[in-house]
Amino acid sequence: MRLYRRLRDLVRPGEAVAVPAETGDSEPAVWEPTDEETAMQEVLNTADPEEFERSGRQQFEALRLLVPSGGVVLDFGCGIGRVARYVAPHCRELWAIDSSEKMLGFARRRFAALENVRYARCAGTSIPLPDATLDLAYSVLTLQHMEREHAFMVLRELHRVIRAGGAVYLTFPNLLSDAYLESFLGYVDGGEVANPRRARFYTQQEVERLLPAAGLRIADCTAGTEIVVVCGLA
Repeated sequence: MRLYRRLRDLVRPGEAVAVPAETGDSEPAVWEPTDEETAMQEVLNTADPEEFERSGRQQFEALRLLVPSGGVVLDFGCGIGRVARYVAPHCRELWAIDSSEKMLGFARRRFAALENVRYARCAGTSIPLPDATLDLAYSVLTLQHMEREHAFMVLRELHRVIRAGGAVYLTFPNLLSDAYLESFLGYVDGGEVANPRRARFYTQQEVERLLPAAGLRIADCTAGTEIVVVCGLA
């Protein structure tokens, strides 16, 4: 834990630490919005601030029972803080991590009054935190934008940074839902197969197979439009 304390002390609230990519596991940065409206569109396909904030509050309500009041939480792929804004007041410390420095910049501005939020820019699939650091990690609408192999490497990283007794909350786009099947066909028919921003789709059976292979024990897995999973350590 000494390494974690040193990192925590060096990164004051409102600052970010940049972490270099590991060789061979990074993708080009594609999330570089020019303003908050563009960022909202990239995160949630809406430029309506009320809709954006409402979705963040709703996602927090889905997470509320997992958020430890005295614990350390990670938002992996935080964007501009759609969910973190509502989680942070309910935990001791929240790490907002994203691959986009611009996204983090908007998040820092939005969270200026929150003293318990720290920021880190990740590159590739590495999470810039020591082993067994976190009580809760969540990643919403993020892993779907990574190649499956990269997403699996992140799952292994989440296993590494979660403490015994901690929890991981994840969402995956459900290929068997009407909405995501339509998206899949849209990618095929629209020539979007090589678009790095596209979603990678999963089935519940695939998720239930992959997560234990990454060392995560599934406590609950619900398949609707999104596949929502709550995990602990295997």
